[in-house]
Amino acid sequence: MASFAELFVKIRSLVQLLVLIAAPGVAQAQNKGVVYAGAAAGDGEGGFIGGLVALPGNSLGDGLAVRGGVNGGTYRYRTNERIEATYISAEVALVYQFSGNWGWANVAAGPRVTDISLDPDDPSNKLRGTRFDAGVQTDGALGNRWQTSWFGTWGIRNESYIGQLRLTRLLNEGSQTRVGLEGIVQGDPTYTRGSLGGHVATALGGGWLGQFSAGASEQAGRKARPYAALGISRLF
Repeated sequence: MASFAELFVKIRSLVQLLVLIAAPGVAQAQNKGVVYAGAAAGDGEGGFIGGLVALPGNSLGDGLAVRGGVNGGTYRYRTNERIEATYISAEVALVYQFSGNWGWANVAAGPRVTDISLDPDDPSNKLRGTRFDAGVQTDGALGNRWQTSWFGTWGIRNESYIGQLRLTRLLNEGSQTRVGLEGIVQGDPTYTRGSLGGHVATALGGGWLGQFSAGASEQAGRKARPYAALGISRLF
């Protein structure tokens, strides 16, 4: 059956993909952080908003930072009957950032809290109600014209995970337009899913960057299904 973690890790990955777009490869020394927001649709619908701010004495791409965000949405799954679920989740994390001519990388850890309501109630869903978790993650990118970027996260209590790898080509340096492919593996103790899709990112004006991803995901016991995501981010 589909679970909350199935959509939650997807939304979390999209948050980090926005950070990949607006990451230290684009940032200047005076940049202190990035804000981002977006939405995704696939097996469910959801949205998110968040940001990353360098701590005093540090800058975006160098040293310590704090990241925080909120996401929420709906999803559906079936046991003996159709279950409608609504969730909201928040998290904060301490981030250590590295960057240089080679690219950039982050490692982070922090608490998460999630509340999920089900209609009708499903006692077999261990993620229902309010749950606290701790998450660890890493993300980064190597190269510029051709760039390989990665993202990985693990929820210790819920045992949810996601790993994402993306290869993109910079088409226009002035507009930071990139196109490429992405692959994602995600899951928890109840499911494992693989996804493959395309990705495009470009400047939108006013300091904002936009991204769009779309593709298909496959999971045992069901047919392949499409997914799509939109997002924006801005350095400050």
